[in-house]
Amino acid sequence: MLRRLYNWTLSLAATRHAERALFAVSFAESSFFPIPPDVLMIPMVIAKPLKWVRIAFICTIASLLGAIGGYLIGMFLFEAIGQPILAFYGKEHSFDQIAEWYNTWGGWGVLLAAITPFPTRC
Repeated sequence: MLRRLYNWTLSLAATRHAERALFAVSFAESSFFPIPPDVLMIPMVIAKPLKWVRIAFICTIASLLGAIGGYLIGMFLFEAIGQPILAFYGKEHSFDQIAEWYNTWGGWGVLLAAITPFPTRC
C-alpha cells in the first residue's frame, strides 16, 4: 500500500498542479501523512532549478500550517480524529510509549527531537 502511495505522490511532480500538490502533501505530512514532501520537491527542483526558492517556500509554509493543524487535532479532536489516525497506522502502542516517555522527561525529549537528524515518526 505504501509503495503505491509513494509512486502516486512522486507522479504528482510531473503534473501542472505540482505546486498545489506539494502544498497539500507538505501540509498533510506534517500532521498525519506518512510520505515526506521530498518525494515531490526533489523532482520539482531538478526540473526547474531556478524555482527552488519558491518550491522551498511553498513546502515550508504548508508544513508549518500542517503542524498547526496537527497540533489542533491533538488538542481539540484527539478522540474523534487523532485516535482513528493512530489506529489506521497501527501506532496506538507507540503513542502510549511516547506519552509515557514525555511525561517522564518532558522538555528534554522535545529538545532531543529538535536537534537530532533522525525522523521523529515511528
